[in-house]
Amino acid sequence: MENPSELQLLTDDEYTIATPENVTFDYQVAGIGSRFIGALIDTLAIAILLFLLNILIVVALSAVSERGAAASDLGDDPGWVAGLVIAIYALINFGLFWGYYFVFELGWQGQTPGKRLAGTRVVRLDGGGPGFLDVAIRNLVRLVDFLPFAYALGFVVMFFNRNARRLGDFAAGTLVIRQPEVVHLETVAQSAPRPTPGALPAAPETLLAIPSIRRLSGDDYQLVCTVLDRQLRGQVSPVLMLRLARALSARLETPLPGPTEHDAQRFLATVAEAYRQAAG
Repeated sequence: MENPSELQLLTDDEYTIATPENVTFDYQVAGIGSRFIGALIDTLAIAILLFLLNILIVVALSAVSERGAAASDLGDDPGWVAGLVIAIYALINFGLFWGYYFVFELGWQGQTPGKRLAGTRVVRLDGGGPGFLDVAIRNLVRLVDFLPFAYALGFVVMFFNRNARRLGDFAAGTLVIRQPEVVHLETVAQSAPRPTPGALPAAPETLLAIPSIRRLSGDDYQLVCTVLDRQLRGQVSPVLMLRLARALSARLETPLPGPTEHDAQRFLATVAEAYRQAAG
């Protein structure tokens, strides 16, 4: 595969990401409802910030007016001070609307407070996190999506494309997905059935069982943990389990214990445990 990851449309609200190991992984596209909730929360947050800003501006203009009246009595003309305050207010007003989304989406890997509460995240079409240019373009075009008021144009565009992408998403090459559940190895271990005696090496020996475990990246580890968790919930096919196990077996130069789904599960559990021990 030429690219490190490839995003392909599977259904109206589901995407499959093909990893470098040729393992498919599903993501749910965020619908208009969840995106509306996130946008509503962010809009309320911005409104509160603007309200506080307006209070500060009123206080500042009042103080400038009082000083201006006193200065006028002395023959000075301080009118430029009020103009400067209004100009600063206009810049901060624009910065709050545009910078709010820019700062959060860039710093929180595609999330704002509203998106985080709504359980959504912005990603690139190839499945990666948005970069500086992606976030900048997406949020500059937000001004167009907002026309004529309250994201009217943006919602119309989202309604007529099955990926619920607004104009900013088309311009930046992004889409909004439902935030995948973060799965930790400890969670998997607590909910997983106990393997039969001898199924896995003893804890001190697990790291020795896969001496090349440091070839595994953090993303690979997260993928293994998530696949194990989904397998316990019946959301992963045996074919996927075997494909992932074989790919990692080749990379780590460690043979699989057998050709069955149960063997693949045992191997993936060993890989995850070895990675945790190596990281610890």
